[in-house]
Amino acid sequence: MTILSLDGHTGPKYKALANRIEQAVQDGALRPGDRLPTHRQLAEELGVTVGTVTRAYAEAERRRLVEARVGSGTFIRGSSLSSGQFQVTDSTVDTGIDLGFSIALELDQPDHLKQTLAKIQDSPVLPHLLRYQSEFGLEHHREAGRQWLKDTGLGDFDRDDLLVTLGGQHGFFVALHALLQAGDGLACEGLTYPGLVAAANQLSLRLMPMPFDDEGMLPDVLESQCMRHPPRVLYLMTRMHNPTGGVMSAERIDELAFICRQYQITVVEDDVQGCLGDPNAPSFSARHPDITVTVASLSKALCGGLHVGFLRAPERWVSAIGAAFRATCWMAIPLTTEVAIDWLNSGYGHQLLATQKAEIKWRQDAVRSRLAAAGLDCRCGGFNVWVELPQPWRAVKLVELAAEHRIRIKPAEVFAAGQFAAPQAIRLCIGGRVQRDTLLQAIDTLVELIQSPGCARDSFTNI
Repeated sequence: MTILSLDGHTGPKYKALANRIEQAVQDGALRPGDRLPTHRQLAEELGVTVGTVTRAYAEAERRRLVEARVGSGTFIRGSSLSSGQFQVTDSTVDTGIDLGFSIALELDQPDHLKQTLAKIQDSPVLPHLLRYQSEFGLEHHREAGRQWLKDTGLGDFDRDDLLVTLGGQHGFFVALHALLQAGDGLACEGLTYPGLVAAANQLSLRLMPMPFDDEGMLPDVLESQCMRHPPRVLYLMTRMHNPTGGVMSAERIDELAFICRQYQITVVEDDVQGCLGDPNAPSFSARHPDITVTVASLSKALCGGLHVGFLRAPERWVSAIGAAFRATCWMAIPLTTEVAIDWLNSGYGHQLLATQKAEIKWRQDAVRSRLAAAGLDCRCGGFNVWVELPQPWRAVKLVELAAEHRIRIKPAEVFAAGQFAAPQAIRLCIGGRVQRDTLLQAIDTLVELIQSPGCARDSFTNI
């Protein structure tokens, strides 16, 4: 595009390009809704690298000049705020390509939120959203939660056994708070969700990390541990393990359940990411509901900002969990929960989940093919891609080199519970605000790093 020509530019090229975009917007050469060229197309036209265009677009987004729409491209934003109004800027926009966090794709949620808020303001439920509620939440919120658990394959439960939570992290923190006391044993796979480790440390619990395979925790290892000192609670992610993407079979679930019944162990099943997988995949919640506390969330299916989740427990634990809930925050936020429930009841939530799954599949296939072409194996689960590194790579070294290329990834060590020995592997996340071409550019860069001779070796200066 001639209006974005860099002729006569000074300073870093990416800032010069961002300045050209800003000038074109001010001059009216670029108008709200105009679609900018793809990163690769503009790079070829201007004779710069794709990385330069990526940084320029990120800078323009930080200045509130453009907005990136997943799967659609980069567009000039609408009218800016008038002077004197506050702005919310994302300070992380210009930190590079973030493949570190498992975040729902940003699609048309903002536009739908506007419609939902307009709808709620005329709803008879509005006054109730400003009042204190019980820790269980409003009845129609719990009913929608019950239906969500059923639709996503976690079983059909009585809504009276269900609580509305402030997302998944809050759900299993409350569950652990109710089920365990300081010093009690909490068993989990050796690689697990870091939020669990944080919750266990906060509650002074004794983490018991255990070996696992592609299907999760090994029954014989759990049984051996139980013969010495059984845990009080077993934390599992059966339908989509984070970070490895593993899925448990029905046989494995039943083997573990047999041991749990024998030693009176309660299972806390974290299904926050399970909704992104196969709804027919087996779960503890559906197969053994009498010993399972179920934690689910809408954060991965819809968006993280609403922060709405559901916790279902066997009847004998409902009172204790309710007390723990009141001690932490008293109740979930009625207004944001009403928004989420409207999305579920209107069908938009299920439509959004289907869209997320379709985009996830495209991204998984694209990433898997690139890694396979380089001789690298990976396992995909939802937004997560788990890659075990070839010799002599160390994961921390690759993370450092990727950061120098402004790509953020996480080593397996981040997910190690207690003193569990983490493998040399990394987890990539393919959701959030990252567009397709930016994602694939990052994957290509990582592949080049892994295949570059000498990159994996530490310098003698580090000894």
